[in-house]
Amino acid sequence: MDIESAIKFPTEDEKWIGKILIGGIISLIPIVNLLASGFYLKTMERTINRSSGMPEWEGWGELFIKGLVAAIICFLYLLIPMIVVIVAVVMVGGLASTVTADTFANIFAMFSAIIIGGILAIIFGFFIPMAMAMYVSSNSIGNAFKIGEVISRIKSTLGDYLIAYVVIIVLAIVLSLIGSVPILGWIIAIFGSFYISVVAAKMFGDIYTASSA
Repeated sequence: MDIESAIKFPTEDEKWIGKILIGGIISLIPIVNLLASGFYLKTMERTINRSSGMPEWEGWGELFIKGLVAAIICFLYLLIPMIVVIVAVVMVGGLASTVTADTFANIFAMFSAIIIGGILAIIFGFFIPMAMAMYVSSNSIGNAFKIGEVISRIKSTLGDYLIAYVVIIVLAIVLSLIGSVPILGWIIAIFGSFYISVVAAKMFGDIYTASSA
């Protein structure tokens, strides 16, 4: 995988600055930010279809629907981790509020369950990029939940898949550190987050193309 080329990918579009600015602003608005998610999937779709550059900001209805489907896919894949955390907080938190001799043990159990939920989120989240690629390649949400094929495709390109996953996480961490800087850092983080998401869409679109079921 050519990481440098993937990171530079958005800048190859002659309108890239305007597209990133629009995407960053849209990403800030609840519900409307589904358009940004749709843009990522449209970028992934173009990559799979071997079209160059980012998509245009047009076909708003299609972008919104793709973004909504992306949200549904993420929600369903992360449902188990969310249930683990919610149950832990509600049940163990309720016990801890009684302030018994076991309060410390209850709080420890609650945080342990939250940590386990976080680990499960990472594990389940690992499959989401390939699931998204399977959705956009066929325009069928059902394909995103063909778990056997998702795993098979990841296994066939495991090295590149891991590299892409780690690179995106590292970029996100760096961006979050930059975002801690008042004003300027926040501005960079807003548009940088959209930029990184486009890069991720490109990376995993290429990986899907190289994968086999």
